[in-house]
Amino acid sequence: MRIKFALFMVATLLVPTAFASDFVTKSNLTGFQLPKGALELTDEDFSDEMVGLLEEVADSLNGQCKYHELLYWEGSPAAIAKDLNAKIPKTFKFTSLDDGETEDGGGYEQFVLKDPKVWYAGVWFQGEKDVILAWCNVVKK
Repeated sequence: MRIKFALFMVATLLVPTAFASDFVTKSNLTGFQLPKGALELTDEDFSDEMVGLLEEVADSLNGQCKYHELLYWEGSPAAIAKDLNAKIPKTFKFTSLDDGETEDGGGYEQFVLKDPKVWYAGVWFQGEKDVILAWCNVVKK
């Protein structure tokens, strides 16, 4: 698992210069309102490693990813997390599956958001002054 994270972190060094579709205020995947400054990255920016990480999370739920979304913010990770958490509907239950440090001193967390109708698998990466969030909706295999 750590090898995949190391590979992903090398790929994400290019994120600030990656092609973006647009700044967004609402997630196209979840419909959740997003913290200010969310940049939705294109499918070309969605590395195979990240898709693999999301699939691992979905597989741990006996499912697979159907659609995915990749978001990027510059700013305080704590402030972005607090703002995003406040905007997630209370019907969703958050469960952390794994967390740790990346080789560049940042952190990551694999998680699932569940409500009675839909599940989302996600991976959150945070650096000193930026955040990457990748998530997907999970469907049964």
